Amino acid sequence: MSAKWDPEPKYWRVRAKAADGLTVTLGRYATAEEAHAECGKFAAEGSYRDLAVQPIEPPHGPALPGANAK
Repeated sequence: MSAKWDPEPKYWRVRAKAADGLTVTLGRYATAEEAHAECGKFAAEGSYRDLAVQPIEPPHGPALPGANAK
């Protein structure tokens, strides 16, 4: 059985405004190149406005239990 989510960390996201004015995250990506490529696809689609590729800040705080287990 596969994991419920992809364990690869995501450092970039594509955000935009939907037709109703709500700011939405359209996707999270591991590299800036992936994010910019997908942003271009969303722009060509024309369903969203104010598209932007933004870096994702790494979480601050205590690590999850077992994160450093070997």
